[in-house]
Order: sequence, then C-alpha cells, then structure tokens
Amino acid sequence: MDPNVIWAIILIALGSALIILELFIPSGGLIGVASVGCFIGATYLGYQAGQTAGLVILCSSVVVIGVMIYLALKIWPHTPLGRNALPPEEDPSRAVTRHIEHLVGLRGVSTSTLMPNGRIEVDGKAYDAVSQGTIIEEGTPIEVLSIESNRILVTRVDPGGSYPTVNDTAASDNEVMYSSFEDDLEQSLGDEPDEN
Repeated sequence: MDPNVIWAIILIALGSALIILELFIPSGGLIGVASVGCFIGATYLGYQAGQTAGLVILCSSVVVIGVMIYLALKIWPHTPLGRNALPPEEDPSRAVTRHIEHLVGLRGVSTSTLMPNGRIEVDGKAYDAVSQGTIIEEGTPIEVLSIESNRILVTRVDPGGSYPTVNDTAASDNEVMYSSFEDDLEQSLGDEPDEN
C-alpha cells in the first residue's frame, strides 16, 4: 500500500477525533480548524497516490465528516458544555414566574398604595404587585389572585371575609358605570327649552 494512502487514513482518523474533541474542549474553533486541515491534508495525500486513490480519500473524508458532525450534534447537547450553551427547554416566561407561583391564593397586606402598581408583603417578603385597576390603600389586606408574566395581580380583602373573586370582578368590569356628572348633564340638556 502506498505510504501516502496510509498517511491519508491516519489524517482522516485524526480529523474525526478532533471533531469530537472540539465538542468537549472550548477552543474558539481552533480544534475545528485543525480537523479541517487534517481532512484537506488527507485528500492532498490521496491525490499524490493517484487519481483513483485521491477520489476515494475525498469521498471517504466527506462521508466521515458528515457522520462525525451528525454524531457530534447528537452527543453535544448532553455534555456539560452543551447544556450550558443551549437554552433550557423550559418556557422562558415560566422560568421568570416559577419562584412566585406559590403566592397565588395567599393573603398579605399592601405596604404602599396600589394605584394600580405598588408594593405588598406576603409571608414576610415584599413584592411588586398590581391591583385590578382599583386603588388599594396602604395597610389594606390583600389576596394574590394570579401571576401573569412577571406581574402579581392582587385584590382587596374585606376584614369580614368576603372579597371579590376573579369572576365577580370580570362581571363588574363588563357593567358600564356612569358618573353623576353625566346624569346632571343629561338633565340640564333635557330642561333647556326649544328655540323653535
């Protein structure tokens, strides 16, 4: 066997090993460049041995590179480097709210006036919260209704124990409330005499 072919086979094996090594050692791509150099050198040595040997080495290099990259992509996500580099499979919005989801249904007290944003305290910890569009005075008992994105939605709790639920507040939002100013305006317009 031609020594050039033997060296070409050694370079293909070395290039394959370097592809795998690139996955485990962060080198900024230097190991990958060395791997590509091995495959180019193997192809050059193959063509030095003859046209047929060069074509066989070139085809072998292409197949080996494809297989090694496929295997590397299958292995890499399970390596420590791959787990750190790839984003988690968890929904990012869930990751933001996971540490506060336990607050839903708990009661606390407002530590500032919620207009509708403000501060609350639940279980001795302070949080930013949002009311349902109503003003909640400082020191008022509250209950956490839900966590939406990274907002804690709260409602006022009556000391007697009755407090509005999410359904009650949704129903009241659908009702149109008019101020007494509008009623007065309608009455004054209705009292004006016709000029005709």
